[in-house]
Amino acid sequence: MSVIYPAQTHREIPESMIIHQADDAWHPLKDRNYIEWWYFDVMNGDGSIVRGQFYISGDISHPTRALTGVRATYVESDGKETTIEEKFHYSSFKSSTESCDVEIGKNFLKGDLSHYTLHIDVKETSLDLELDSRMAGFTSHACFGDETKCMYWVVPQPRGHARGKFQTRGKTFTIDGLGYRDHNWLNFYPLNVIRYWDWGRVYDKEFTIIFADIVTTKKFKNDRVKPLIIYDSSKFIYLTTESGKWGLDKADIKRDPITKLAIPERHMVNARDQDLSLELNLHLQKVFQRVDLLADYNPIVRWLIRTFIAKPTAVSYYSTGSGKLNLGGQQSALTCTVVHELVRNR
Repeated sequence: MSVIYPAQTHREIPESMIIHQADDAWHPLKDRNYIEWWYFDVMNGDGSIVRGQFYISGDISHPTRALTGVRATYVESDGKETTIEEKFHYSSFKSSTESCDVEIGKNFLKGDLSHYTLHIDVKETSLDLELDSRMAGFTSHACFGDETKCMYWVVPQPRGHARGKFQTRGKTFTIDGLGYRDHNWLNFYPLNVIRYWDWGRVYDKEFTIIFADIVTTKKFKNDRVKPLIIYDSSKFIYLTTESGKWGLDKADIKRDPITKLAIPERHMVNARDQDLSLELNLHLQKVFQRVDLLADYNPIVRWLIRTFIAKPTAVSYYSTGSGKLNLGGQQSALTCTVVHELVRNR
């Protein structure tokens, strides 16, 4: 089995990765392994974090086998979390296939690549966001084994301004900070294909750096899908998917007491190309939004997978760090805030 993902390096967004409104729309696939989600996060000015998803999964040609829902977590600056989550029957899901216009019950996400409006309301807790961005996003995808089994990654808003409010029964939190949005879908069973993935978006005062390191299972020879993307204050300036041109190293590994996952307390991102070099040293500050990826499975199936195969889990974490970026002989010092995600299937 092989991974179909071109090794390439660009200083402008290639035509094949230019984003269109339909890329952020619904992609209904009649496949039992179908999963699609619309993701957002905000790094608030006071150090608090908002992170969430709208999602749908399962074979939509058999409505009783499909599931949809919303999830959002507000993490206060001291680490206290408030999570709102609700699951729905497939009949509660509505979406356009031409642009981002998703409704799940009374919750919605809609927009046109530069501006999005988001509303989640669950049991006296609600989130309202407006996300604006002038940066051009991108699309990317990788196929596994053949061109019928693929994972798509669409980033309409690499960096933007987010404002809104998160309300609970007793508190209202004002949101005003840096926001990110992406959108993903796939049609294969992740446990058979992906061993784990690391993803992160790094915000300096001027630069935005987005990376992913997706490691496949032995069936796919542990091949990697490794994109690294860099923006300056207004535009895309660098992309590479060539593994030899950048690396993600981890150190000071500790066991998360809740999920039992091995979480690095330090990440080092390094890149080298003809007239570009990047060095980042990132230090873990807090872990949050731990998600059991088997929560919606039949209890017997869940027990069998956990006992004999794996305990698939997703965790988010927030880091701060520093580094330097040398571009064309001009060096810039970086001071960073980072939201990461680790999804481990095996």
